[in-house]
Amino acid sequence: MANHNAKHEQTRLENILDFCVDLSRRMVVSGANLERVSLAVDRICHAYGLHDVSLYLLSSYISLSARDETGKYATRQGSIPPSSIHLEQLKRLNRLSFAVAEQTPGAGRLKKMLSEATAVKGYPDWLVLLAQIAAMCCLCLIFGGRVPDLPPVAIVTVLMHYLMRILEKPGLDKVVINAVTMGLAAAAAILLGRIGIGRNTAVILITLSMLVIPGIPLVNAVRNLLCGNEMNGILQVAKVTVETMALAFGLYGAIWALGMQVETGDVVVATLTHPVLLVALSFLASVSFGLVFRIQPRDLWLAGLGGALTRIVLLTLTPLTSYRLLYVGLSALFAALYGEVLASRRKDPSTYFVYPSIVPLIPGDLFYYTLVGLYFEDRAMMEGSAFQCFQALLGMSIGFVLSYVIAHYIRRGRHLRLVRGIHPSEVSSDSN
Repeated sequence: MANHNAKHEQTRLENILDFCVDLSRRMVVSGANLERVSLAVDRICHAYGLHDVSLYLLSSYISLSARDETGKYATRQGSIPPSSIHLEQLKRLNRLSFAVAEQTPGAGRLKKMLSEATAVKGYPDWLVLLAQIAAMCCLCLIFGGRVPDLPPVAIVTVLMHYLMRILEKPGLDKVVINAVTMGLAAAAAILLGRIGIGRNTAVILITLSMLVIPGIPLVNAVRNLLCGNEMNGILQVAKVTVETMALAFGLYGAIWALGMQVETGDVVVATLTHPVLLVALSFLASVSFGLVFRIQPRDLWLAGLGGALTRIVLLTLTPLTSYRLLYVGLSALFAALYGEVLASRRKDPSTYFVYPSIVPLIPGDLFYYTLVGLYFEDRAMMEGSAFQCFQALLGMSIGFVLSYVIAHYIRRGRHLRLVRGIHPSEVSSDSN
């Protein structure tokens, strides 16, 4: 009987750890930040009375060990696949983590509960592709494109969509996928321009780069650096930097191979200045990206509203200061607070609302001009664009970090109250 009880307790402990590792893996893949995942695991382990909980979590690896009341230890570890943002699934997993901590169901039920939480009916591939096309067309107009530029944007977006899917199947590294995808997409855009499909090839290339620039991973990397996950933050920054360099290599290679001729004066930035149109296009772009991120239809208007309001803040601040760092930083702070407020009221992850809201802030145009300046040896263009791009990225990071740091300490306070004995139902779902 004693051996049977010991085996039962060991199985219970292993089932709990298996659940926590699988939950963590799925949350990270769906777009969660590591702080959110760590708190979820700590809360669940505490609810089940586990001790000496040790969690080592990176964006690509997880290791978890713990001891139960009988003194038995167990360890689980595994790799985490590349991220593929799925915000509806993340929302369900976030709610599941609170439900498990509150109800502490039998360890044997955990696997079934996780399976039910991830059984999310997704959008069909054709609808996601249409959303990508709509988003790219809106961004093309925002960057100064005209109606004749929209067909090549749509054509090359379709090419990139299927090309990335093909390259992902054999498990190629993201660096290779980025370089090949951007290189072939840029080459296709240049060739379409030469046969008369599209008027401003430069604006088309700027737009297409927005589909693959790792803006969200960069924000998460800086957040980890400043919120206690320094090692993972450093690794993520290095990873994002290499992936961005791969995009630059692909674009640079296409321009070099096809001999694209671009004069600085031929490229016009943000010729669209009508505020109402800018806000409307930002709304539509954020709605489209929200669908790409698998936000459910009933919440897509909130995704669009976040993008529109962020654009309004950006339009309001830009005339007041010439410092991009300042107006982008404040706009990013607004977008992050928008997500945190909605997350607090609806008890959902804040990333569910933040990711679509930052679309107006990602500096795809500056990234492109830096490369064009490098290729054509226009030092002033290259250095000026690189400096402005750096300011934009730094401003975004600071704005998000300021919001996340505030939310971080609020969450920590709630978490401490929870582990000291407050019933989970008295604590609202922490935002992500």
